[in-house]
Parts: sequence; C-alpha cells; structure tokens
Amino acid sequence: MLHGLAIIISSWIIPFERLHYLIIIVLTVSVLLSDKSPNAMLAWIFTIFTFPLGGAILYLLFGINWRKNKIISKRMKGEEKKLFSRLFNFMQRDVSDIFRSRDFFYYNRLKNIDGNADKMSESEIKKKIQGQIDTMITNIGLPAQQREIVKMLYRAEGTFLTNNDSYKLFYGGKEAFDSILEDIGNAKNTIYMEYFIWKADELGERIKNALIKKAKEGVKIKLLFDGVGTWKLPEKYKRELRNAGIEIRWFLDVKFFISKMNYRNHRKIALIDNKIVHTGGMNVGQEYIDGGKRFESWRDTNIRITGEIIGQYLAIFVTDWLNSGGKYSFGEDVKGEAVHELEEQKPIDKQEKLEYLMQVSSSGPDTEWTTLKYLYSKMIATAKNEVLIQSPYFVPDTDLVSQLKMAALSGVKIKIMITGVPDKKMPYWIAETYFAELIEAGIEIFRYKAGFLHSKNIIVDEKISTMGTCNFDMRSFEINYEVNSVFYSVEISKDLKTQFLKDLEVCERFDEARLKKVTFRKRLRNSVFKLISPIM
Repeated sequence: MLHGLAIIISSWIIPFERLHYLIIIVLTVSVLLSDKSPNAMLAWIFTIFTFPLGGAILYLLFGINWRKNKIISKRMKGEEKKLFSRLFNFMQRDVSDIFRSRDFFYYNRLKNIDGNADKMSESEIKKKIQGQIDTMITNIGLPAQQREIVKMLYRAEGTFLTNNDSYKLFYGGKEAFDSILEDIGNAKNTIYMEYFIWKADELGERIKNALIKKAKEGVKIKLLFDGVGTWKLPEKYKRELRNAGIEIRWFLDVKFFISKMNYRNHRKIALIDNKIVHTGGMNVGQEYIDGGKRFESWRDTNIRITGEIIGQYLAIFVTDWLNSGGKYSFGEDVKGEAVHELEEQKPIDKQEKLEYLMQVSSSGPDTEWTTLKYLYSKMIATAKNEVLIQSPYFVPDTDLVSQLKMAALSGVKIKIMITGVPDKKMPYWIAETYFAELIEAGIEIFRYKAGFLHSKNIIVDEKISTMGTCNFDMRSFEINYEVNSVFYSVEISKDLKTQFLKDLEVCERFDEARLKKVTFRKRLRNSVFKLISPIM
C-alpha cells in the first residue's frame, strides 16, 4: 500500500519538478532578454534561483516593466483617443510629445523663418528646431556647462529653458504649507494638486477645509492621489471633497491590478490659477511640519515659483490626470490652459529681461530615457570645483558610483548628506556598502542627526542646482514617476548651498574610523541587501 502511495506521489512530484525548472528557465530567459542593467539581471537571476516560488512571484509583479505599455485609461473611447491625440499630440503615457508638438513657439517660429515648414519631414523639423534652440541659448550667453544640460534635457524629454519671475525656497513644512494655504485662499479660477502621500491629519484637514471653501466659491479643483501612497485616506474625507464638487482621481490604483503596485507617482505639485507652482519633497502630512510621532523634526525643501515654468508643470499634471482615467472633457481645458501657457511664451532670446532660468526634468518607468539619472550624472560630470548632494536615500548604480569617484579623483570636492535617522532601514544599510570606496576617492559623507532628512537636491559650483522629488536611488531613477526643477541661477544655487552648510552643523561625518567600527555581521548583512538592491 505504501509502495503504491509512493508511486502516486512521485507521479505528481516529478511533473511538478519539471514545471518548476521550466518556469525558472523561462523567467531567466526573460531577464536576459530585458533591457535591465547587468547588475539588475544578476540580482533577479539570483533571486529566482535562490527563492524559486517567491522569486518568480516577485519578478512577475515587480521585475517586468508593465508600464512600457500605454497607460491611458481604457475608459476613454476609441474616437475620444483619436481626437485627443489629434488635438494635443500626447503620447498617452508621458509629457515629452506635448513639449515637441506643433502648438509651441519653436514650430511657429520655424514657420516664420522657413515658409516650407509645413512640407518638412519630422526629422527635418526636429533638426531645424534643435538649431533654433542652439541659437537661442548661444544668443543669451549661457555658459557651456549649463548649455550641455539644457540641450540634453530637451533632446531626452522635450522640456525647454524658461524665464521666471520669482522663487521662494522653504526649508521647513510650516512655512511651506502656510504659503500653499495662502495661495489656495487667494485662488480665483483653478487649483490642481497631485501628491504621493495625502493624510487626513491636522494638515490634511486644514487643506481640505480650504479647498472646500474655494470650491463653494466656484474655483475648479482637481486632486490626484497616488494609488498606494494615499490608500489609507478615509472614505469620509474623500466623500466631503466630492460633495463639494472637487474631482479626485488615483494614479495607478492597485485595487484590482496588483501589477501596478511597483510604479508610484512620487511627484508633489500644487498649481494655483496656472500662475503659481509649489513643488519639492513635501507630501501632505503633519509630520512634514512637526516630525510626527517617529521623528524629532523633519527637514525638507519646497519651492514656490511664478513664471514660464508653470506651463511645463501644468502639462505634467494634465498628462498624469488623463493617464489616471480623468474625464476627456478636461482635454478641452488643456487647449486653453497647458498648451496656451506654453505657446504664449516668447523665445528666450527675444525677452527683454531674464530673471531666473529654469527647466523641468521628469521621468518614469515608461519614459524613453532615465532622464533624471542622466541629469544627476551630467551635473556631476560638468562640475569643476564642488558637488553637494542631499538625499535621504543613497542607492546608486555602478555608473553613478564611478561618476562620483572620477569627479573626486579629478579634484572636485564632493559632499554627500543622507539621513542619519532613517525611516526605512534597508536603503540605509545598502548606502553604507558604498562608503568605503567613496571615502577612499576623497568624497566626504555626512549623516544628518537632528531628525529625518527628506530633502533631495544637488548643487554644482554654486551655478547649477536641482531640487524636487527624485532621491539619489535607483527606485527614483527607474521605477517611480518623479519631477525636479533645474535652476541655472547663481542666486538660487547659493540659497540652497547656504542651507546645506547649516544642515552640516547637525551632521556626523562618516569617516574611516567609523567604517572600522561597523561589525562583520553588519557588513555581511549590508552586502546581502546590496546584492539585491537593483530589484528593490
């Protein structure tokens, strides 16, 4: 009897074992045929072979870039999609085409210069417009160091140089959200906001009440929440917003499609009357003001801008809204808002006075290029004297590590500041594995100890700087939807540097002596997590 039972069991086990090996082989081939980096390939193959069942599930959920497919909502009907595409030339997945569309002044200027523009091929138009951009940035005397970054961002995603009237940097949540609430209170026509995290706490209640008040006054309000970051938002809170006539949507909601879980909208944008934009590292949560229950304080950076860059942020919001299944009727508004804001801009070399030159850089898992990674790498590569980096998480790839070491060995002074009081332990552990080789190259590493450091910015030579939502890690570079502002301004760069130096006063330096104190067990633990960091 037992012999017979053993035969029956083995008849089941052997086919299952074969299926198991077949799945491993298929997934391994899938990894090898992907466009992942060698490090990411090795990490996934290691995970699949070490944890066959769990590794396979993880790869199917997080290893395949499902977002390379069009993400515009299937609720939009076929004719609506055609009309939308005809009007606005959106890619239906990112914003790059709206910046390159024929609605903008580059093409209109080309028509004025060359009467045959309508007969040109797309490649001819692209070449001519690129020539226009080169001429304009040369005419305004933009230094070569800055010119390289401007051209790279245009070629990668279509964003162009903008002239702006004013800026205000905030280094604490109270001041930042007081400013946002004041602008909400003064709004006359529109309020558009998208955030990764939005909580129904003290700050969330203040903002909700302010929005409801403006909605009753007739202001058009649209709120876009991330499907994971805001999943705890209470139904009562959402119902109050909807009852006031406020439209709310979720970016890649995971209620029914778990494959969306890994691709998060990490952007933080508040647009008021298409005249003011607030953006940076701050989500809507009371901890950004007082540190919350976990931290003594919360150090973050936000910025308020007025000027031409608003059009680019508006285009990003519109694209995210429509990709989240927002009503097609909003498309009509786009024609009068996003496109109008952009096509009304004069070429940069035809403007009487240049104040604050800025450019937007955004990317996501479905964009053609990992533009924000390229931006960080290019900024480091063009540095002559100094690079200051602030990021709560530091999980670079080998390319960026090599870029940092080459710059340091070339004589560039580099300081990297990460949080010393982490909210997530694994990125903190992984960061430590890079310290030895970076310190050896002459790079200084600091850990912020006065609370949680959430600020994300880079300052180069006091001439070029960037801040926004993008961490110095691979998740921000390749998986999340992120957006940064790039500043070609000595004034703004010095402002950010001044705060960086203030933050240094409450940091501890991680030097060779501290490295020696890291135990063997911790080094082993950190290295294991480093091995799988490309898939985190």
